[in-house]
Amino acid sequence: MPEEIEDPNSDDFKLTSAEISSFHFTPFPHQVDAINYGLDPKHKKWLLLDSMGLGKTLELIGLAETLYKRGEIEHCLVICGVDSLRQNWKAEIQKFSNLSVLVLGEKISKKGRISYETVKARAETLKQPISEFFVIVNAATLRSDDVIEAFSKSPNKFDMIAVDEAHRFATKSSQQGTNLLKLKAQYKVAATGTLLLNSPVSCYVPLA
Repeated sequence: MPEEIEDPNSDDFKLTSAEISSFHFTPFPHQVDAINYGLDPKHKKWLLLDSMGLGKTLELIGLAETLYKRGEIEHCLVICGVDSLRQNWKAEIQKFSNLSVLVLGEKISKKGRISYETVKARAETLKQPISEFFVIVNAATLRSDDVIEAFSKSPNKFDMIAVDEAHRFATKSSQQGTNLLKLKAQYKVAATGTLLLNSPVSCYVPLA
C-alpha cells in the first residue's frame, strides 16, 4: 500500500469542543480563531495584533495551556514590555488557568508587599529546576547578559515565548531588544495593539 502523506490542509490541529470547554473562561469566536491560528503547525512564530480590550492575554493563556496539554511544550515564558503588567499577568493566569505561575524574582512580605530580587538572583533561579509552567519576566530583566546566558543553559525548557506589549522592544539597538532576539523557542508570539509607532523601523524587533 502507498505510504500515507499528511494533508497540509488538515484542520486536525484546531481546538476540540472538549478543549474549549476545559478553559476557565468562555472564549469569544475571535479568540478561538487566534488560538487555532497559533496551533497551526505552519504558524509557530507570529504576531498577535488584536486591538486593546479584545483579550490578547486570554488568547495567549489558552494557546499555551492547549500546547502544554497536548505535550508540545514544558514551560511558557511571558515577557512583559511594561513592568506593571507582571502582576496583571499573574492575576489573569491564576484566575483563568489551572496551571502554575512564577514571577521571576518576586518576593512577598508578610504584609503582602511585593518586591523583586536582584537581576543576578533572577538569573540564578533560572539555573535551577522550576516547577511552575508560566514564568513571567519584565523587559528590563532581559538587559542582563547573565540572564540571557542563564536562559540558554537553564535545565527548564521554555518551548514557548509570549511577548506582551512587543512594541516596547522597538529597536534592535537597545540592549533588551538585542537580547530578546537571542532567546530561542519553538513557539514565539509577539502581542501588541500598536505595532507601528513613530517610524516603520519600530516594527523591526517584533517582526524579527
